[in-house]
Amino acid sequence: MDKFKADRRTLLKGGTIASLAASVGMTDLVPNAFAAQTHATLHPRAPQGLDGSGTKLVLLGTGGGPILGQRRHMTSHLLISNGATYVVDCGMTVSNRIAQARGDFKSIKGVFITHHHPDHNAEYGPLLLMAWIQGRYGSLETYGPPPLRQITDDYLKSIKWTTDLWVEDMKVPPFPAINVHEVAVGGPVMSDENVRVTATLVQHPPIVPALGYRFDFQNRSIAFSGDTVMAESVVELARGADVLVHEAMYVPALDRMIDVLAGGKAPAQRHATIMDHMLRDHTTAEQAGIVAERAGVKTLVLSHLTPGADRPVVPPATWINEAKKHFSGEVILGDDLMVI
Repeated sequence: MDKFKADRRTLLKGGTIASLAASVGMTDLVPNAFAAQTHATLHPRAPQGLDGSGTKLVLLGTGGGPILGQRRHMTSHLLISNGATYVVDCGMTVSNRIAQARGDFKSIKGVFITHHHPDHNAEYGPLLLMAWIQGRYGSLETYGPPPLRQITDDYLKSIKWTTDLWVEDMKVPPFPAINVHEVAVGGPVMSDENVRVTATLVQHPPIVPALGYRFDFQNRSIAFSGDTVMAESVVELARGADVLVHEAMYVPALDRMIDVLAGGKAPAQRHATIMDHMLRDHTTAEQAGIVAERAGVKTLVLSHLTPGADRPVVPPATWINEAKKHFSGEVILGDDLMVI
């Protein structure tokens, strides 16, 4: 058994740590060419254009609804400009998606939540924790509709034992202050040296308030519809923007999606409940094109797609053609880890 009792000096000699890390899938912890190559193999769709120049939109998750196990993850986005990062929505896996996108947790300056359905806020709290563990030790600003402050306070209480233990064990700075800004009306939200952020109220009953956001950078303007019916408020929010990220559904595929999620033929009442929610509270790809045309945006990005991915598959051309029925600009079908 002595051969298994390597001391620290032996492990460090000859790159043994790197070999062990590679064997258990931890090569990201080893700063060498092998680790970089392995990362590229594991995450072939990782963005290559996050070089810090210009203003970039990264689609982290483009699927609609709190659905697990699909290729498209739940809704989340990054905005990166002048070395600063802003997160818009925090569906499940946002932290891992940021890592896969090679985003910089330390550069996060603000987190923005559009509304409190789980596919938009399920990993809001864990993102705060993961950013701290990744070395982001300063205070952080977060924005979103009520009860964001209560959600934040409750989460921080739930992890206090864990964070206190981590401070003691890892000898890191204490968990930082989270400065919560609740947004209940449309209007200016925040501004800094990079961006001016504006919110608008959208219609996503029974969630009140639900928000859309616009980010005006020095060289680019990007608006997010959030979840909403086709709304005049989104038209005004996105007026003249370079990019509008708008939710989209394709109604002919909803019946099949509901049955697949039920693991077979969905009970009639369950089917009716989901279908009523979708038709009452969301926007079709065709309607998103109408909003984009009326707003005069340059590029429409379809995201929060329902059905979101695998079951059933809606061909990319179908999404784009639906939006182009009424929109004369560029239409992009969003995909996870896409950089725009």
